[in-house]
Amino acid sequence: MNHIVIIGNGISGVTAARHIRKFSKHKITIVSAEANYFFSRTALMYVYMGHMKFEHTQPYENWFWEKNKINLKQGFVKQIDTNSKTLNFTEGDKLQYDKLIIATGSKPNKFGWPGQDLEGVQGLYHKQDLDNLDVYAPNNKVCKRAVIVGGGLIGIELAEMLASRKIPVTFLVREDSFWNGVLPKGESAMINRHIKNHHIDLRLSSNLKEIIPDEQGKANL
Repeated sequence: MNHIVIIGNGISGVTAARHIRKFSKHKITIVSAEANYFFSRTALMYVYMGHMKFEHTQPYENWFWEKNKINLKQGFVKQIDTNSKTLNFTEGDKLQYDKLIIATGSKPNKFGWPGQDLEGVQGLYHKQDLDNLDVYAPNNKVCKRAVIVGGGLIGIELAEMLASRKIPVTFLVREDSFWNGVLPKGESAMINRHIKNHHIDLRLSSNLKEIIPDEQGKANL
């Protein structure tokens, strides 16, 4: 019986584990440095907006994993030794595997902007990103203004999320009209108006140049 290890407990990793279990009795371990269990990533915005709690984002009950003999290993993989088929974790422990699946998902794209790694600069993908939002942008008293770079789905979701807590938002989009690579001209213009009507400072044909730290070394503008 092989030991199949999957790095990443997102939709790809969990779907792989479910299908492997359906057709085999191999030992399966999902490695995650994020949450204890698989959750719906698209629901993070609704947690921030107060429509649901994080525990409500789990598609499966906790008993599902034990019943299907899918193990979870908490930890961050520092190194993969393919010769010995060993995962080395930052915590110091190791895990042997026979077959390895890497399903670590995506991360926010950065372009080498000065200041891009300052405290207070983040994306919205991981559970930890949601936790950080509650630290850096819990309300409009702590966060006087938020700047969103990028006009994709996550960008527009973040704009809605922050606006729900009455935090002023500036939205930088490099195209000359929102989603004009997908939508016809008229519909794209309608989206522009809709965003502005919701008091979002939409700035088209705008590219980020630099993020300047404040006196505490955190992100300023």
